[in-house]
Amino acid sequence: MPLGAAIVSYGLTMAFQSTTTSLFLANAVHVGPLLIGLYFALRGAASIGVSLATGRLSDRLRDRRVIIAAAGVAGVVGGVCQALLRDYALVLVTGVVCLSIGYLTFSQLFAYATEYAAAHGRPVTSFTSVVRSGLSAAWVAGPPLGLFLMARYGFGPLYLITAALSVVTVVLSRWGLSRVPPQAPVALPAPVPVPGEALPGEALPDEAGAGRGRRALPARMWLLLGAVVALGTVNQMYGIDVSLFVTADRHLSAQLVGWMAGLAAGLEIPVIIVAGRVADRLGKRRVVLASAVVAAVFFGLLPLAASPAALLALQGLNAAWVGVALSVPMVMVQEEAGRGAGAASALYSSAFMAASVLAGAVTGIAASAVGYGNVFWVCAALSLVACGLLAIGPGVRPGRARGER
Repeated sequence: MPLGAAIVSYGLTMAFQSTTTSLFLANAVHVGPLLIGLYFALRGAASIGVSLATGRLSDRLRDRRVIIAAAGVAGVVGGVCQALLRDYALVLVTGVVCLSIGYLTFSQLFAYATEYAAAHGRPVTSFTSVVRSGLSAAWVAGPPLGLFLMARYGFGPLYLITAALSVVTVVLSRWGLSRVPPQAPVALPAPVPVPGEALPGEALPDEAGAGRGRRALPARMWLLLGAVVALGTVNQMYGIDVSLFVTADRHLSAQLVGWMAGLAAGLEIPVIIVAGRVADRLGKRRVVLASAVVAAVFFGLLPLAASPAALLALQGLNAAWVGVALSVPMVMVQEEAGRGAGAASALYSSAFMAASVLAGAVTGIAASAVGYGNVFWVCAALSLVACGLLAIGPGVRPGRARGER
C-alpha cells in the first residue's frame, strides 16, 4: 500500500507539472518559444547526466529508500522554486537541477518494486505491472485536476501543491516502505512512459553488456532506434506545445488541455493491452508502422482542429498511436539486440532520453519560426520519417556484426 500510494503521489506530481510547465514559462515567466524549448532541452540533457551518474550508485546502496527520498526532496525544492521564482535564469537553473534529480523517483520506485517482488517470491513482471497501473490512473485524473487548480488559484499555489505531493512521496518512500535486502540484478524492460512524460533516467542495467550491444549493432537495429527516437521526439514535442497551441492559437481554456490529456491517458490503457495481444500475430513491425502512420494523420489533422469537440475527438487517434509506439518497440529492440534484456533496456532508454533533448530543441526552433500550431506539421513530418525507417528495416539483412561469432 505505501508503494502504491507513493507511485500515485509521484504520478500526480508529474501530471501537474508536465501539463502546465509550458504555460508557466509563457504566461508567468514571460518568455518566448525559443527559451521554452531551451528549458526542456537542457532539462532532458540533465536527466541523462543524472541517470548516468546515479545508475550504478543506486544499485550499490544498501537501502534504496535513501535515494528515493533524496530525489523526492529535490522535487520538493523544485516545486517551491517554481511557485516563487519568475526570473527565467533562476527558473532554468533550479528547474534543470532539481527536477532532473527529482525524476529519479520514477526509476527508483520501479527498481524498488522489482527488488521487493524478487525478495518476496512474487512474479516480477506482473507485480510491476500492477504498480504501474497506479501511475496510469494518476495520469488519467492528474491533468484535468492540475489545469483546474492552475485556472482557479494560479501557478504559485499549484506548484506548492506539487511540492506537498513530493513531501508525501518522501515520507512514504523513506518511512512507509519496508527495507529490502540487496538482490541480484533483475533485468526488466524499461517502464512504458506516460503521456507527455520523458522517460527519466532509469537505474542502468549491465553496462558492459550494453556496451557490447552498441558495438555490435546491425544496420536494421540503427533503423529501429532511429524510428524510436523520431516517435519519442514527436510525442514529447506534443506535450510541450499542445497547451500553448490550445490557449494562445485557439484561445480556448487551459482546462481543455487537462481533459485532452486525461482522455488520451485513459484510452491508452486498452490500446496497450490490445497491442500486446495482437503484435505477435500481425507482426510487431507492422503494428508499429501502422501506429506511425496514425501519428502522421493525427498531427496532420491537429492544426486544423478549432473546437473543443474536435480536439477531444482527436485524442482517440493520439491514444491509438502512443499506446503502440511507446510499448511494442521495447520488445522489438530486445529481439533485435540479441544481447539480453539489460542491453536492450539501456539502448531503448538511451534512445528515448535522446528524444527528450531533441524535442525541446526542435519545438523551440519550430515554434519561433512558424508558430505553435505549425509545430504539429513538423511532428507529422517526423512521423513519416519513422514510417520510412520502419518500412526499410525488413529489407536490411540482419547479418553478423564485425567480430561476432
